[in-house]
Amino acid sequence: MRRFRAALAVALVGSLALGPLHAAGQSSAPGLISGTAKHKAKDPYRDYTVRSRDVANGTIAATSVLDGSANFSLPNLALANYLVELVNKNGKVICTEGPYNLTQAVAQKTDVNIDCGVPPTAWLLVAGAAAAGVTAGVVSGSSASPPPAGPTAAVFTAVPASPSQ
Repeated sequence: MRRFRAALAVALVGSLALGPLHAAGQSSAPGLISGTAKHKAKDPYRDYTVRSRDVANGTIAATSVLDGSANFSLPNLALANYLVELVNKNGKVICTEGPYNLTQAVAQKTDVNIDCGVPPTAWLLVAGAAAAGVTAGVVSGSSASPPPAGPTAAVFTAVPASPSQ
């Protein structure tokens, strides 16, 4: 019985001492962000760099040069919220995508497509404005009267390109 207690004590002390080290090793950098920039970068792709910027503190967490097919991989990222930036050889940020939140549940984002033709942020702003009841429109023609009070709507009319149409 004495031998059993000694073994139990050693096991308990060992697990208490090594447990935090094991946990620290697991959570240090399990994250990955990867994808492509072929729609935004021009050949030669190796002139471009992709970097991950931690949203919380603004630091660059990882950097990767595009491969010959314009693909990138940013491994060993700590669990955090990141923006992905495409940078040209002169150091100018060409495009920013994200944010991508790496968590214990979702530590990898492997389908990032750097294509800033229509930034997702712009769509969020438009949706937010619509939800708040903000109206925007283009009005053609001239009017001497002041704009009406209250909600307004824009009216668009089609004008034929030529008299034959």
